[in-house]
Amino acid sequence: MEATLTQEQKEIIQRTIEAQEKRARTPWNVHPKQQAVREEVRAFATEHFHHQSEYWDRLEGERKFPYDLYRLMGREGFIAYAMPPEWGGLGKSHLEYITLTEELCYHDAAFGLLCNVGELAITPVLKFGSEELKAKYLPQTVKGDKVIAFCLTEPDAGSDAANQGTTAVEDPATGDYLITGEKIFIMHGDVAEIGVVFCKIEGKPKVSAFVVETNQEGWKARTLGHKMGMRAATTGAVSMTNVRVPKENLIGEYGRGFRYALSTLDSARVGVAAQGIGVAQRALDEAIAFAKRRRTFGQPIAKFQAIQWKIADMSTRVEAARCLTYKAAQMQDEPGVVYSLEAAQAKLYSTETANFCVNEAMQIHGGYGYIGEFSPIEKLYRDQRVLEIYEGTSEIQRLVIAGHVIGR
Repeated sequence: MEATLTQEQKEIIQRTIEAQEKRARTPWNVHPKQQAVREEVRAFATEHFHHQSEYWDRLEGERKFPYDLYRLMGREGFIAYAMPPEWGGLGKSHLEYITLTEELCYHDAAFGLLCNVGELAITPVLKFGSEELKAKYLPQTVKGDKVIAFCLTEPDAGSDAANQGTTAVEDPATGDYLITGEKIFIMHGDVAEIGVVFCKIEGKPKVSAFVVETNQEGWKARTLGHKMGMRAATTGAVSMTNVRVPKENLIGEYGRGFRYALSTLDSARVGVAAQGIGVAQRALDEAIAFAKRRRTFGQPIAKFQAIQWKIADMSTRVEAARCLTYKAAQMQDEPGVVYSLEAAQAKLYSTETANFCVNEAMQIHGGYGYIGEFSPIEKLYRDQRVLEIYEGTSEIQRLVIAGHVIGR
């Protein structure tokens, strides 16, 4: 679907394309494989993103999920970019995958998030599930044919994710488990056809994880409204009452679900760091372009030292964020290497860099940034704010980093 675009919005789209083309010609620290990813995403975004962004961000009334775009990106391989080909993935490196995320989020962070959420939810099944579980559920999800959600957060278990109140009780008649509980702030939880659900089994103190099919009477989901940003990637609340799940849908071993969640979140944090870089780079590019064309006191504002210093700080932080994020991704590509510290550092710095760059870009644009009719800065401002919250807040990242550096 497309929105009716104003002339100003058409000019924003054209500037985005021109900025991407300029970056493609700039030989900064990019491996040829990464450059190939950037070009792939630029072509895809030019065809499918730019004329949809306004529609999905400004959609009036009840929020809707962009099924067509999600499935299109799934068929393109974006959801399973770094997953093994035997399970429908493209077998790319994690460095290429976070480059993909960075570039998707440069064009529209919400659309990039659509892919990341699918990858996040699939990862526990891929890494820890039985061969039978993978064969049953991966073909349906890696291509985007079915929407999958990572169901961890609860009303009383956010940063304290081990404090799960959702419980699974064994049905003695069938051997199945019946799951009861609530989940909140679940990306795609409102539309998920499959859920990776974390819970405690009755009589067992530790967290376990199950793959749950949601087309059951006991599974109730709703879309959370009045969302500040990332509006195309909907967020839901889930209520479960005696939701039935076969015993063989247990992921891995009993009582190891929280470990699986933490391992998955390490990977997700590198992805969120890449989201931050994409947003920050877009803010920087928009600030530079605006500073060159906006004239006050007889000259472009790019000539003023106050503006130059802002842009210099933005540029430096973006490159520092890239270095941290690329390092974490390269460590992730090495089998058996623990990268929890590096993932937390990348996530912390890159998301706070996105905040810094969008804020500075807003200041440079002035009123033209504050009003969404004139530039994408207003949308970037709303989209970036959640980056410091999901997959572990900035405060949690600092605790993780301190625990590694100081010792526990």
